[in-house]
Amino acid sequence: MMQRLVWLVFLVFVVAVLAVAAQQAISPAVLGGLSARALGPATCSGRVTAIEATYVPIDSAHPNDRRLVIYVGSAAGGVFKSRDGGLTFEPIFDKQDYLSIGAMALDPRHQDSVLWVGTGESNVRNSVSIGGGLYRTTDGGKTWKKMGLDSVERIAKIALNPRNPDTLFVAGLGALWSDSPHRGLYRSTDGGRTFERVLYVDEKTGCADVAVDPADPRVVYCTMWQFRRKAWSFSSGGPGSGLYKSTDGGTTWQRLTNDLPTGELGRIVLAIAPSNPAIVYAMVEARQSALYRSTDRGQTWERRSAAVNVTARPFYFAAMAVDPYDPDRLYRLTFQLAISEDGGKTFNAFSYGGALHPDHHAFWIDPTNPQHLLIGTDGGVYESFDRGRSWRMFRSLPLAQFYRISYDFDDPYNIMGGLQDNGSWMVPHRVRGGAIGNCDWQSTGWGDGFAVVRDRVRPEFIYFESQGGDAVRRNLRTNETRSIQPRAELGMPKLRFNWNTPIVLSSANPRYLYIGAQYLYRSTDHGATWQRLSPDLTTNDSTKYDPQESGGVTRDNTSAENHCTIYTIADSPLDERLIWVGTDDGNLQRTTDGGKTWTNCVQWLPRSLPRGTWVSCVEPSRHDRQTCFVTFDNHTRGDMTPYVYRTTDLGKTWTRLRTDSVRGFAHVIRQDLVNPNLLFLGTELGLYVSLDGGNTFARYKGIPATPVRDIQIHPREHDLIVATHGRGVYVIDDITPLRAMRPELLDSPLVMLPTRPTVQRFESGFQEFSGSDEFIAPSPSDDAQIAYYLRGRHLIGPMRVEILDSSGAVIATLPPGKRKGINRLGWGMRMNPPRVARSPNPGGGAFGPTVLPGVYTVRVVEGDRVATGRLVILHDTSAGLSLAERRANFSALMRLYRGIEELAFVVEKILVLRDTLLVRARGVGDSALAQRMMKLAGTLDSAYYTLVARQASLFADTEPQLREKLADLYSAIASYPGSPTDEQERLIGQYLAQIERAGRWVESVAGSTLADLNRQLARYGQQPIALLTKEEFLQQSAY
Repeated sequence: MMQRLVWLVFLVFVVAVLAVAAQQAISPAVLGGLSARALGPATCSGRVTAIEATYVPIDSAHPNDRRLVIYVGSAAGGVFKSRDGGLTFEPIFDKQDYLSIGAMALDPRHQDSVLWVGTGESNVRNSVSIGGGLYRTTDGGKTWKKMGLDSVERIAKIALNPRNPDTLFVAGLGALWSDSPHRGLYRSTDGGRTFERVLYVDEKTGCADVAVDPADPRVVYCTMWQFRRKAWSFSSGGPGSGLYKSTDGGTTWQRLTNDLPTGELGRIVLAIAPSNPAIVYAMVEARQSALYRSTDRGQTWERRSAAVNVTARPFYFAAMAVDPYDPDRLYRLTFQLAISEDGGKTFNAFSYGGALHPDHHAFWIDPTNPQHLLIGTDGGVYESFDRGRSWRMFRSLPLAQFYRISYDFDDPYNIMGGLQDNGSWMVPHRVRGGAIGNCDWQSTGWGDGFAVVRDRVRPEFIYFESQGGDAVRRNLRTNETRSIQPRAELGMPKLRFNWNTPIVLSSANPRYLYIGAQYLYRSTDHGATWQRLSPDLTTNDSTKYDPQESGGVTRDNTSAENHCTIYTIADSPLDERLIWVGTDDGNLQRTTDGGKTWTNCVQWLPRSLPRGTWVSCVEPSRHDRQTCFVTFDNHTRGDMTPYVYRTTDLGKTWTRLRTDSVRGFAHVIRQDLVNPNLLFLGTELGLYVSLDGGNTFARYKGIPATPVRDIQIHPREHDLIVATHGRGVYVIDDITPLRAMRPELLDSPLVMLPTRPTVQRFESGFQEFSGSDEFIAPSPSDDAQIAYYLRGRHLIGPMRVEILDSSGAVIATLPPGKRKGINRLGWGMRMNPPRVARSPNPGGGAFGPTVLPGVYTVRVVEGDRVATGRLVILHDTSAGLSLAERRANFSALMRLYRGIEELAFVVEKILVLRDTLLVRARGVGDSALAQRMMKLAGTLDSAYYTLVARQASLFADTEPQLREKLADLYSAIASYPGSPTDEQERLIGQYLAQIERAGRWVESVAGSTLADLNRQLARYGQQPIALLTKEEFLQQSAY
């Protein structure tokens, strides 16, 4: 009996735990109503990895009129499509799980609809993202189907048989950071339904390129490449690398060696001349890299050029193309676009024309007009119509790759950050009176950009850096710059700065500026001098910090492989002496005495964390001094697991947060400034949110699955600022509603959520006609925001949102959001518009007055459920208007508002009486009575047109009457939030007096003529005619 009781208690406990877990689990749908604003930038765009383009008919009725459709694949921002030749672009791949694009190919039979996309960039630099297979669309990008090869990680090329596109080859480069059996060249002969691997070397060697002979598709070339990247080095080349040829459509292969370099080879890039496919070019990485040319389909080769602008950085520059009509005109993409017109013997030193961003990766030549070129660079896409002599940039591709992000306290506040190969930038989070354009982004630094922070003591100073810790201070007032990078003292080891060196302003003491090498430095004089606060905080493993040996066959050292360095620094907001430091070689150090002594907390971390794992972020709690969150990133050893931990005792014990639902290795975690259980996690594959301190996470789908490298929360505006490494900056305005979403509320059917107070702004827009070719980001809405949570989508029955003033009167009614999860809608802080007099012309008072600052009640009514909350509206002290002026404005508008409604009532009485008389006159037998009724109807009609203007035509206005004059005055006073002028006050009095006279006239008609008509109607047994009452009017015109 006791045993059964124990089991019963245990089962009850398990069921209860599962019920609570189910009740409290957050899902992406909960977050759906919190939209994110994409700010760009597109003025400098980002790395482009693939370009495809084709001409398609404008429509079925005009098959010969064609437009250029362009597809752009990016390093980590997905695929964008232009239907108008590059004027505008839209993302078409955002719903997929991986946005790193390695290759694209159009089906030659269905170029208007069928596109293949291989994910996983093959330009394998240190900061490259990851892929997850091969995709295809058959409707121009509206929908996508995953076609397999999920484990390949990186697809370098897709080549289709031009005669039978159901046969295609996919170059599977494979994993970057580890061995992998999923490498090699894959072939499908059934349109991608199945794939077979037709060429494989080993787990270290992937397929880097494949090309099909356009004249004889049985001839296929491919290149194999042995490579490996580690956190501290890169190796390109080895015995696995080579150039191969098949003459039976890829079934058997022969390695080509004749006349090619001997010894270990690196990456090899191919290009076949379309006009003479016997001519094949190969850029071969070797100890002496060079361009080779074959005129017999690869049987023999001739060394053509070893110029530096041809052979530069072969692991990173893997594109080459031949003019479709001239087999001797060759384009080689490296730092610049190198062009040969003699079959590769000589190349121009630099690209024709200027203003092209360096580092080129993708190329398209118009097959119908080789003067027309598209090129993809680290800074976006450019177009030429003169074979590359001049270029224009596409300025609507938001592909920026941020590393770190920060903010200041200006109003509006600025967002600052550094971009991969595009310097450092800042932008206001809102633009007064308009949207955020490319011109609103301000360049603050050069090189590869990383940390950018603004001094809070001297805000004219901004600190930025380029790669390897090259820190600079800029004076924003004078534009003067000064190098502030710490230097090693005499006799000290060389300082080791990470590629992405942390520069951090203290969260506890605004006078402190930190920077990390292998030591932690602090400055109290704005970077002029530095104090070393620590010993070497890294493992100081000398086998891992000699980047001079990095590169493999081709030496390559740009500080990207600097290792045994400090990567993250954070001091406690509650104690400036408590500082946490994470290193790229796995140490997690902390000091509680401002740097005098240090403790490596990695000794206490659970064994579930592999030792030596990169510390990507440290987040000391703002709520508890002893609590800290840490993310670890082990992808540089081939481990894509998100490792996220929390300590509540300064690192002595640790709890691993549950990341079962999280995809991608972890870059950053932030704890909310108000709700300690609200966490934001950025991974290589998107943004995740936890409401319960990390027990459960849900993906936020308002941002695509692009790498999220940094997250900040603005303490004044309560905005979540998200830095992505592929799609620029996103801002989720006002996360106050999310802070209130406690897990136990998820099971409630309707919950009102708070929002931040709204500053009532009065900002006019500007008239601009700048065209469609620029990326435009919206400023945050100036509306007062209303938020509530629905457990399920509202489908049936009435639902409304009402705004009530302090007296409890409903002053505005809004259409509700009905989606499952958080709903957010804006109220423009206007009352319901006044009821206006019926007229053949539009207008007359189409909007309500802007309410005064104060506290209002918002009420959500869903069937028999009601939820209420507060809306706080604040006076804009920067507007130069006093509250007294605002009150005077509101008072004048309300007098006019009531006057407009009173006129509407008077006019409605006139029209109802007129129409009733006309109808009743046709029904009486007494012609004299009918004539009296018709006469009165005519009198009323004439009176109506003394109050309301006759119908206007498109090109001819009519003389305005009282209704139009009231509306004009109402609009004029509403257009300026201050006190009305004396003239406006005088007109208000005049117009209101006219309304009063009109009302008295109608009543007098009803009191005399109408009374007599009713007596005569009674003699015929007919019902009397009554004037419309105020109650009837309000009921028939209710909102």
